[in-house]
Amino acid sequence: MYRNADEKSLAILLSLEEKPFYVTRAAGSLGADLIALRDDMSLVIEVKSSIKSTLMFTEASGQRQEQVERLQEKCSRSGLFITYAYRLKNYHGDSWRLFSVPGNPKGNLRYTYEILPKMQKTKDGNYTLRWEEGIPLVKFVDYINQKI
Repeated sequence: MYRNADEKSLAILLSLEEKPFYVTRAAGSLGADLIALRDDMSLVIEVKSSIKSTLMFTEASGQRQEQVERLQEKCSRSGLFITYAYRLKNYHGDSWRLFSVPGNPKGNLRYTYEILPKMQKTKDGNYTLRWEEGIPLVKFVDYINQKI
């Protein structure tokens, strides 16, 4: 990302070095991909990447749909929410967009949850991600670094 970033975006990204997250990989079929912690902020992150700008959760035999429902239920009981980080392959610039699964997080997490676009559902009740509807990663980092 650094190579394709303009000067302002680069400064925002580099600010993470001053206010870092502790990030651990939590990949597995039963959990999310990443857990990011900083001060009183906890992010449960599921990472997706595609050459398509729309990701349908009914693809892959419905496993994605089952996963998001399972993660949402677990996080909801804990007062957390799921963040989806969706990278559009072959996009030059900030290729990452963030979304949240609709939920009801508690505490200070609510402020972060409110700025994230919510994942949409189809008329059949299946989740979908439309890359262009997400918040750019650089914009999100700028927001959370100003909240501290």
